[in-house]
Amino acid sequence: MKGLSGKEAVMEEIRVNRLPAITWRYLHVNDSPDQFEFPGSSASAVFSDKRYVSEGGTLPADFCGASAETLAAAEKGQAYTVIIPENTEAELTISITAEEDRPDFAGCFIFKLEKDAKLNLIWRLSGDRKHSVFATASFYELMENAALSVSYLETGLPASSLYEQRCAVLGDDAKLDFVSAELGGEKVIVHSYGRLAGSWSEMRETALYAAAGRQSLDLFYHIDHIGKESNAVIDVKGALSDTAKKIFRGTLDFKRGCSGSVGDEGDYAIQLSPKTKNISLPLLLCTEDDVSGNHASSAGQLDMNTIYFLMTRGFSLEDARLIVVEALIRPLIDRLDESVREEVLAEVRRKLDTKEK
Repeated sequence: MKGLSGKEAVMEEIRVNRLPAITWRYLHVNDSPDQFEFPGSSASAVFSDKRYVSEGGTLPADFCGASAETLAAAEKGQAYTVIIPENTEAELTISITAEEDRPDFAGCFIFKLEKDAKLNLIWRLSGDRKHSVFATASFYELMENAALSVSYLETGLPASSLYEQRCAVLGDDAKLDFVSAELGGEKVIVHSYGRLAGSWSEMRETALYAAAGRQSLDLFYHIDHIGKESNAVIDVKGALSDTAKKIFRGTLDFKRGCSGSVGDEGDYAIQLSPKTKNISLPLLLCTEDDVSGNHASSAGQLDMNTIYFLMTRGFSLEDARLIVVEALIRPLIDRLDESVREEVLAEVRRKLDTKEK
C-alpha cells in the first residue's frame, strides 16, 4: 500500500471512456465528462486463498484505463500479483468492502495463467458507506490453452463512484468468460479491453445491470481480433428505472490477419420510466476480409401487450414488470458462479421493486 491517508484532490473535471474511432463532435458521445475524486484511505483486498498471491506488481506500459487520471489513481494504491502455475486448477474470491475509517479503495491486480491453467475467480465489491471511491485496474494474461472464468459483483455503496479498469491478453486456444453484475454504486465507470492475440482464442464479455434512482452507468468494451479464428462476444442487458441513465460503447476490431474470426455484440435495455436515459454505440472496425461481425442494440419501454397478458393471469403490474426484466437477464445470471446467482437475483428484485418506493 502506498499511503493514501487522505484525499489528494477534491474534484477534477476529466474525460473518460473515449471511443477508439471518433464520430461527430456535436453528438457528444466520443467520451464522457466526469467529476473525478481521488480515492482516500483505502480498504483492504481480502483473498480467500493466498497460495498463488504475492504483494507487488506492475501493469504493462500499454495498459489503457478509462482515463490517465483514473489509471494513475489505481496505480498509487495497493498492488497484487496472482500466478496460476501450468496445469493447475484454482478458485479464488477477492472481496473489497468499504469500511467506516477506510471507505475508499485504490489498487492494481496482475493475473497470469500459465499454459493449461484454469482459474474460477469471483470479485465482490460492497459496503454500506454512503460515499466511497473505488479505482481498480486489473490485467489478465492467459497463456496457451488457459481458461479463466470471472464473476464480478458490485452491491451497495450508495452515492459512491466505482472505476473498474481491466485489460486481457489471450494466447492460442485461451478462453476468458467475464460476467459482471453492475448493481452497486451511484456512478459506475467500466473500461474493458481485450486482445485476442492467439489463434482460436475466445473472449466473452457479459454484463447485467439494474439501475435505479440517480444511478449512472458508463460502460466501455473493446475487443481486438488478432489471432486467426478468434471468437468474441459482448452481451449487455438490463433495466433502468427512476432517472437512471446508461451509456454503452462497444467495439469489435478485426485486425488484418485474423481470418476466420467471428464477433458479436449486443446491448439491450428496458426503460421502466420515461425519465431514464439510454445511449448505445455498438461499433465494428475491420481491415480483414474473411471475418464475420454482428452488432445490435435495443432500448425502450415495456411491451404493454406482454404486461396485459401477464396481468390477466393474476400478476400485479409490479410483478409483471419484474417478470419481463428477469426473462431478459436470467440467461446472464445463469452464467455467474453458482454461489452468487441467488444473491444477484434478490438484489435485482429489490432495486426494481416499485412497491418499496
